[in-house]
Amino acid sequence: MVKFFAVALAGLALSALPAAAQDHTIFDDVKLEVVPETHGVAPYPNELVLVHIRGLYRPLINIQHMQQPELTDFGWMHLTKDKLSESTFDGFPAVAYERVIAVYPEKSGPLEIGSFTHKLTVVDGAGGREIDVRSAPVTVQVAQWQGPGGPGDPNSWWLPASDVTVTDTWASDPNHVPRGETIQRTVTIEAYGVTAEQLPPPPVMRSAGIISFRGPTDRETRVTENGPVARAVYRWNMRPISAFPATVEAIKIPWFDTVSRSMREATIPAQRMAWDVAGAPSGDPAAVAGPKRPALGLTLGVGGAAFLLGVALLLVGTGGLRALPGLPPRALRKLKTAAWRGDAASFRAAVTELVRKEPERSEAWAGRAEVRAGLAELDRHLYGGGQDPRPNLRRLARIIVTARRASAVPARSTGSGLAPLDGPLRNA
Repeated sequence: MVKFFAVALAGLALSALPAAAQDHTIFDDVKLEVVPETHGVAPYPNELVLVHIRGLYRPLINIQHMQQPELTDFGWMHLTKDKLSESTFDGFPAVAYERVIAVYPEKSGPLEIGSFTHKLTVVDGAGGREIDVRSAPVTVQVAQWQGPGGPGDPNSWWLPASDVTVTDTWASDPNHVPRGETIQRTVTIEAYGVTAEQLPPPPVMRSAGIISFRGPTDRETRVTENGPVARAVYRWNMRPISAFPATVEAIKIPWFDTVSRSMREATIPAQRMAWDVAGAPSGDPAAVAGPKRPALGLTLGVGGAAFLLGVALLLVGTGGLRALPGLPPRALRKLKTAAWRGDAASFRAAVTELVRKEPERSEAWAGRAEVRAGLAELDRHLYGGGQDPRPNLRRLARIIVTARRASAVPARSTGSGLAPLDGPLRNA
């Protein structure tokens, strides 16, 4: 009877102990702690904080399960599988447990990470028992950003990362774009310490003389032991809309370096774009130059050209050049025909041919604002996936013809540059 009462009193005393005291064995041989990895500085909102949950247990564990608290003020994600390894506890063999999670504070101020509970079924003597090991809650002090460009600035994208890389590739040479075609530009951004959702949206790829159409965007997050790595792939289909080379301007992407604790910039580089010159000579320059000694036919041709040049100079001096009839180029006739038929593709091809046939003259009229605006509207109709309506081709043809006529070189004065022979003589 006395033994029965002793056991009962021991049970009552054990039940009266605090819950934390009941979680430990009679040897006090279990421990669980939570350690945020802040490197001695207060993180900013949405900045990665690695949290290590470490346990150390001397009893033999049969079953284990970790219960995580509600992280109401944090975004979080698991990084790796839980690790169990051999260790020592006060000089005795023990089992070490570790879990690593990534948390992202969602606001400034002191934010609490609640207690983790490790539910264990351990071997104790001839049987087994269940114990709950709890960690103490910890507080993370999150700093308030000072100045523009921070997590609360609506005019900029907040990207806190340990490193950011930009890769720019083109499907073909942007300096030699085939006439009437588009080429694909691909920009890949990788950022360490953030998820794919934290990367900025595709930038606007817009520059004077160039048209672009945004393609699909791919995003992915790769999980590593040191935190997530985000990757975004942006694509554009681009082409020149000017007869002359144009430049795609560089784009700056600001980001916060979590290692140096300073703002930095990643750059999508500038790139020149131009149409390919059809029929340009290539290969060995000596081979292009031909033999040093001209053949008889070439000599006769040069002589004939010199004769015609002399006649033209005489006509210039007498004003007769303006009297010579000038036939419009075939490309101009093709342009008018395509406008009358409403054929947008043939119209654009005729404009390109006209620019190629008259490079010096077209430099004056192709740069006019009304011509550029009309051609840009035409290109959006042809290469924008059919979303833009076809412009008025007859009106655009009149604009081009008028601009081309205004760009003609004015004729020289009909008066002679020599003094009249019968004029008064001047004293030397």
